[in-house]
Amino acid sequence: MKLVIVGRGILGSSLYHMLRRLGHEVIVIESGERRVFPSLIHSLLLKGKDIELASESLNFYREINVPIKEFDSITLGNISKEILDSWGKAGVEIKETYVEWLRERGIVSRGGDRLVYISRLISSVPFIKGRAKVNLEKREVQVDGRTIRADKFLITAGPWNPCLAKVKSKSYYCWATVVMTSLMQLGKYFIYDYEKGFYSRPLLGLGGGMAIVGDGKIIESPPGRRIAIERDEVIDRIRERIGKIVPLHTSGEFCEGTPDMRPSYGEIVENIYYAGGLDGYGAEVGPGVAKLLINYIFKGEKVNEYFMDRFSNVQDFSIGREAHEI
Repeated sequence: MKLVIVGRGILGSSLYHMLRRLGHEVIVIESGERRVFPSLIHSLLLKGKDIELASESLNFYREINVPIKEFDSITLGNISKEILDSWGKAGVEIKETYVEWLRERGIVSRGGDRLVYISRLISSVPFIKGRAKVNLEKREVQVDGRTIRADKFLITAGPWNPCLAKVKSKSYYCWATVVMTSLMQLGKYFIYDYEKGFYSRPLLGLGGGMAIVGDGKIIESPPGRRIAIERDEVIDRIRERIGKIVPLHTSGEFCEGTPDMRPSYGEIVENIYYAGGLDGYGAEVGPGVAKLLINYIFKGEKVNEYFMDRFSNVQDFSIGREAHEI
């Protein structure tokens, strides 16, 4: 079968590899507007069925040899026993203890967090460069005026999705800041601080006081627009926890959010499918969502919790809190 994927992000790249392994002919179309970061967080410290998607994603990364670097993590805040138990069932080692350098009790986890060098996954996928236009009535895709023929089309372009209104999702800006501090532990651990409202991850995983920090306010915006952010508001919260830090550089990219800030997939019209709404945690769940879409297309399997028809009565909505925030 010949399939065309629109979008070469985490979802599109995962679909490419999965479909090729099933023996299909696959063409990927990519506009080149998306910024590809070298590494992103993959965490099992999620909640509900998202943990299963994250486990599927981790297995996929390992199967196709995407580089991964493991880290211990520290979670601060009141986490329910139910969530802690679900992390343990996923194979995460958990210990509640006093963390002296943070001057706070926290949940120290091993086996839950890692950096995934996602650029390796994406760069491994060949593509046709161009901006795709999807004609739902004619059930065809055009790139720079040329019609692309296929048996099925898979739309995975995130906030650049030409069918956003049809699939009930919106574009928003998510960003983070590289910081420097004398606190050497900051370069060795992931930190999820649900009391102060921030996260921190090592910059390169080499230790030292360099980290990437974030969790500022979500800003709804079409992709590509220049965005004004309130960086100091986030930095001040982090200083309350760890003391002096120096912000060095802030950047981000546009994400795609759904009404419930959970992933979504399904069939838009006959033979044109959608998967997206990764809501800022695509490295965790992207390959898992890709597998859901493949199982739906070829086996008719449908997981209602993520299926796009759950938004059939939604007229309008505002972007909410990202689902990976406990």
